[in-house]
Amino acid sequence: MEIVNVTITVQDIESAARFYRETLGLPVIQNHREVVVRIGSSQLTLRPGGHFEGAHHLAFGIPPDDFPLARRWLAGVVEPIKVGDTEVIDAPEGWDAQSVYFHGPENIILELIARQADSNLPGSTGGEPQLIAISEVGIGVPDVPAAVQQAVEDLGVSPFSAQGQRFAPVGDHQGLLILVEAGRTWFPTRNLRPARGPMTVLINTIPPKEGDAGGAPTHVLTYESTQTPPISIDAIA
Repeated sequence: MEIVNVTITVQDIESAARFYRETLGLPVIQNHREVVVRIGSSQLTLRPGGHFEGAHHLAFGIPPDDFPLARRWLAGVVEPIKVGDTEVIDAPEGWDAQSVYFHGPENIILELIARQADSNLPGSTGGEPQLIAISEVGIGVPDVPAAVQQAVEDLGVSPFSAQGQRFAPVGDHQGLLILVEAGRTWFPTRNLRPARGPMTVLINTIPPKEGDAGGAPTHVLTYESTQTPPISIDAIA
Protein backbone atom coordinates (compact mmCIF):
# COMPACT_ATOMS: atom_id res chain seq x y z
CA MET A 1 0.00 0.00 0.00
CA GLU A 2 1.48 3.32 -1.07
CA ILE A 3 0.73 6.54 0.79
CA VAL A 4 0.78 9.04 -2.06
CA ASN A 5 -0.23 12.25 -0.28
CA VAL A 6 -1.28 13.36 3.19
CA THR A 7 -3.07 16.70 3.63
CA ILE A 8 -3.37 18.31 7.07
CA THR A 9 -3.96 21.82 8.41
CA VAL A 10 -1.63 24.06 10.41
CA GLN A 11 -2.25 27.41 12.09
CA ASP A 12 1.09 28.96 11.12
CA ILE A 13 1.83 27.85 7.59
CA GLU A 14 4.91 30.07 7.19
CA SER A 15 6.58 28.55 10.26
CA ALA A 16 5.70 25.02 9.14
CA ALA A 17 7.15 25.66 5.67
CA ARG A 18 10.41 26.92 7.20
CA PHE A 19 10.71 23.81 9.38
CA TYR A 20 10.43 21.35 6.50
CA ARG A 21 12.52 23.47 4.12
CA GLU A 22 15.26 24.79 6.42
CA THR A 23 15.42 22.42 9.41
CA LEU A 24 14.82 19.15 7.56
CA GLY A 25 16.13 20.34 4.19
CA LEU A 26 13.22 18.92 2.20
CA PRO A 27 11.95 20.19 -1.16
CA VAL A 28 9.09 22.61 -0.47
CA ILE A 29 6.74 24.30 -2.93
CA GLN A 30 4.69 27.13 -1.46
CA ASN A 31 1.90 29.23 -2.90
CA HIS A 32 -0.78 31.50 -1.47
CA ARG A 33 -3.00 28.67 -0.23
CA GLU A 34 -0.83 25.64 0.57
CA VAL A 35 2.63 24.18 1.13
CA VAL A 36 3.68 20.92 -0.53
CA VAL A 37 6.60 19.01 1.01
CA ARG A 38 8.23 16.27 -1.05
CA ILE A 39 9.07 13.18 1.02
CA GLY A 40 10.60 10.60 -1.32
CA SER A 41 7.83 9.27 -3.55
CA SER A 42 5.14 10.82 -1.31
CA GLN A 43 4.14 14.34 -0.46
CA LEU A 44 2.78 16.17 2.57
CA THR A 45 0.37 19.03 1.85
CA LEU A 46 -0.16 21.72 4.50
CA ARG A 47 -3.10 24.10 4.40
CA PRO A 48 -4.11 26.93 6.76
CA GLY A 49 -6.59 25.90 9.45
CA GLY A 50 -7.78 26.59 12.95
CA HIS A 51 -6.71 25.12 16.27
CA PHE A 52 -7.53 21.48 17.03
CA GLU A 53 -6.82 19.19 19.94
CA GLY A 54 -4.13 16.51 19.79
CA ALA A 55 -1.23 15.88 17.43
CA HIS A 56 -0.80 14.26 14.04
CA HIS A 57 1.67 11.42 13.57
CA LEU A 58 3.60 10.57 10.40
CA ALA A 59 6.52 8.22 9.82
CA PHE A 60 9.03 8.61 6.98
CA GLY A 61 10.73 5.46 5.74
CA ILE A 62 14.52 5.34 5.32
CA PRO A 63 16.85 2.55 4.11
CA PRO A 64 18.23 0.45 7.00
CA ASP A 65 21.80 1.37 5.98
CA ASP A 66 20.92 5.02 6.67
CA PHE A 67 19.83 4.51 10.27
CA PRO A 68 23.18 5.41 11.91
CA LEU A 69 23.42 8.46 9.64
CA ALA A 70 19.83 9.42 10.46
CA ARG A 71 20.56 9.38 14.19
CA ARG A 72 23.59 11.64 13.83
CA TRP A 73 21.93 14.00 11.36
CA LEU A 74 18.70 14.30 13.33
CA ALA A 75 20.52 15.07 16.58
CA GLY A 76 22.14 18.01 14.79
CA VAL A 77 18.88 19.63 13.66
CA VAL A 78 16.23 18.77 16.29
CA GLU A 79 15.99 17.15 19.71
CA PRO A 80 14.91 13.51 19.35
CA ILE A 81 12.29 12.13 21.71
CA LYS A 82 13.99 9.74 24.11
CA VAL A 83 12.66 6.77 26.03
CA GLY A 84 14.86 6.39 29.06
CA ASP A 85 18.36 7.30 27.93
CA THR A 86 18.06 6.45 24.23
CA GLU A 87 16.34 7.82 21.17
CA VAL A 88 16.48 4.45 19.36
CA ILE A 89 13.11 2.70 19.51
CA ASP A 90 12.76 -0.92 18.46
CA ALA A 91 9.49 -1.60 16.64
CA PRO A 92 7.03 -4.24 17.91
CA GLU A 93 7.65 -7.91 17.16
CA GLY A 94 7.02 -8.69 13.52
CA TRP A 95 7.93 -5.23 12.24
CA ASP A 96 11.72 -5.81 12.10
CA ALA A 97 12.45 -2.09 12.25
CA GLN A 98 14.03 0.69 14.30
CA SER A 99 12.91 4.29 14.66
CA VAL A 100 13.79 7.71 15.97
CA TYR A 101 11.01 10.17 16.84
CA PHE A 102 10.94 13.96 17.00
CA HIS A 103 8.49 16.86 17.10
CA GLY A 104 7.66 18.99 14.09
CA PRO A 105 5.45 22.06 13.71
CA GLU A 106 2.50 22.36 16.10
CA ASN A 107 3.40 19.18 17.98
CA ILE A 108 3.20 16.81 15.00
CA ILE A 109 5.03 13.62 15.98
CA LEU A 110 7.43 12.67 13.19
CA GLU A 111 9.36 9.44 12.91
CA LEU A 112 12.20 8.10 10.78
CA ILE A 113 11.73 4.34 10.49
CA ALA A 114 14.21 1.88 9.01
CA ARG A 115 12.53 -1.38 8.01
CA GLN A 116 14.56 -4.45 7.10
CA ALA A 117 11.97 -4.99 4.35
CA ASP A 118 13.76 -2.06 2.61
CA SER A 119 17.24 -3.55 2.97
CA ASN A 120 17.51 -3.83 -0.83
CA LEU A 121 17.51 -0.04 -1.13
CA PRO A 122 20.87 1.75 -1.22
CA GLY A 123 21.73 4.20 1.51
CA SER A 124 22.39 7.89 1.10
CA THR A 125 25.59 9.11 -0.53
CA GLY A 126 25.38 12.48 1.24
CA GLY A 127 25.18 13.82 4.74
CA GLU A 128 21.42 13.37 5.14
CA PRO A 129 19.36 10.16 5.17
CA GLN A 130 17.39 9.26 2.09
CA LEU A 131 13.64 9.47 2.65
CA ILE A 132 11.76 6.73 0.80
CA ALA A 133 8.16 7.84 1.33
CA ILE A 134 5.57 8.53 3.98
CA SER A 135 5.51 5.12 5.63
CA GLU A 136 2.81 5.56 8.29
CA VAL A 137 -0.16 7.79 9.01
CA GLY A 138 -1.64 7.83 12.52
CA ILE A 139 -5.39 8.23 12.99
CA GLY A 140 -7.40 8.34 16.20
CA VAL A 141 -10.80 6.63 16.11
CA PRO A 142 -13.49 5.85 18.70
CA ASP A 143 -13.66 2.14 17.77
CA VAL A 144 -10.40 0.59 16.58
CA PRO A 145 -11.72 -2.87 15.53
CA ALA A 146 -14.52 -1.22 13.53
CA ALA A 147 -12.03 1.09 11.80
CA VAL A 148 -9.81 -1.90 10.96
CA GLN A 149 -12.76 -3.73 9.42
CA GLN A 150 -13.68 -0.64 7.41
CA ALA A 151 -10.14 -0.24 6.07
CA VAL A 152 -9.84 -3.93 5.20
CA GLU A 153 -13.16 -3.96 3.35
CA ASP A 154 -12.84 -0.61 1.59
CA LEU A 155 -9.14 -0.68 0.74
CA GLY A 156 -8.68 -4.41 0.24
CA VAL A 157 -5.63 -4.47 2.52
CA SER A 158 -4.83 -6.66 5.51
CA PRO A 159 -4.29 -6.10 9.23
CA PHE A 160 -0.57 -5.83 9.98
CA SER A 161 1.21 -7.54 12.86
CA ALA A 162 -0.51 -7.89 16.24
CA GLN A 163 -3.94 -6.27 16.51
CA GLY A 164 -5.32 -4.76 19.70
CA GLN A 165 -8.44 -3.03 20.94
CA ARG A 166 -6.61 0.30 21.24
CA PHE A 167 -3.84 0.02 18.61
CA ALA A 168 -3.98 -1.70 15.22
CA PRO A 169 -1.91 -1.11 12.07
CA VAL A 170 -3.41 -1.87 8.65
CA GLY A 171 -1.49 -2.24 5.40
CA ASP A 172 2.03 -3.51 4.77
CA HIS A 173 5.71 -2.61 5.10
CA GLN A 174 5.35 -0.09 2.28
CA GLY A 175 2.53 1.86 3.90
CA LEU A 176 0.53 1.61 7.11
CA LEU A 177 -2.49 3.25 8.64
CA ILE A 178 -1.91 3.32 12.41
CA LEU A 179 -5.40 3.18 13.89
CA VAL A 180 -5.50 4.01 17.59
CA GLU A 181 -8.13 4.76 20.18
CA ALA A 182 -8.83 8.49 20.19
CA GLY A 183 -8.01 8.86 23.90
CA ARG A 184 -4.76 6.88 23.73
CA THR A 185 -1.48 8.75 24.16
CA TRP A 186 0.87 8.66 21.19
CA PHE A 187 4.03 6.69 21.91
CA PRO A 188 6.69 7.77 22.79
CA THR A 189 5.14 10.99 24.16
CA ARG A 190 3.53 11.17 27.57
CA ASN A 191 0.67 13.56 26.91
CA LEU A 192 -0.15 13.93 23.22
CA ARG A 193 -3.27 12.22 21.90
CA PRO A 194 -4.31 11.73 18.26
CA ALA A 195 -5.20 14.88 16.35
CA ARG A 196 -8.81 15.88 15.92
CA GLY A 197 -7.89 18.09 12.99
CA PRO A 198 -8.99 17.25 9.44
CA MET A 199 -6.87 14.94 7.30
CA THR A 200 -7.03 13.54 3.79
CA VAL A 201 -4.87 10.61 2.63
CA LEU A 202 -4.45 9.51 -0.98
CA ILE A 203 -3.67 5.80 -1.11
CA ASN A 204 -2.57 3.50 -3.93
CA THR A 205 -3.30 -0.16 -3.32
CA ILE A 206 -2.43 -1.30 -6.87
CA PRO A 207 1.28 -2.22 -7.24
CA PRO A 208 2.99 -0.09 -9.91
CA LYS A 209 3.96 -1.79 -13.15
CA GLU A 210 7.61 -2.54 -13.78
CA GLY A 211 9.41 0.65 -14.73
CA ASP A 212 6.74 2.92 -13.27
CA ALA A 213 7.59 5.21 -10.35
CA GLY A 214 4.18 4.49 -8.83
CA GLY A 215 0.55 4.00 -9.66
CA ALA A 216 -2.23 6.54 -9.51
CA PRO A 217 -4.06 6.90 -6.18
CA THR A 218 -6.90 4.37 -5.94
CA HIS A 219 -8.63 5.61 -2.78
CA VAL A 220 -9.05 8.79 -0.80
CA LEU A 221 -9.40 8.51 2.98
CA THR A 222 -10.94 11.50 4.72
CA TYR A 223 -10.86 12.03 8.48
CA GLU A 224 -13.27 14.43 10.18
CA SER A 225 -13.56 14.12 13.95
CA THR A 226 -17.10 15.53 13.95
CA GLN A 227 -18.59 12.87 11.68
CA THR A 228 -19.69 9.33 12.60
CA PRO A 229 -17.73 7.29 11.77
CA PRO A 230 -14.84 9.78 11.53
CA ILE A 231 -13.26 8.00 8.55
CA SER A 232 -14.70 7.81 5.04
CA ILE A 233 -12.95 5.90 2.25
CA ASP A 234 -13.86 6.38 -1.41
CA ALA A 235 -12.49 4.73 -4.53
CA ILE A 236 -11.23 7.22 -7.13
CA ALA A 237 -9.91 4.90 -9.84
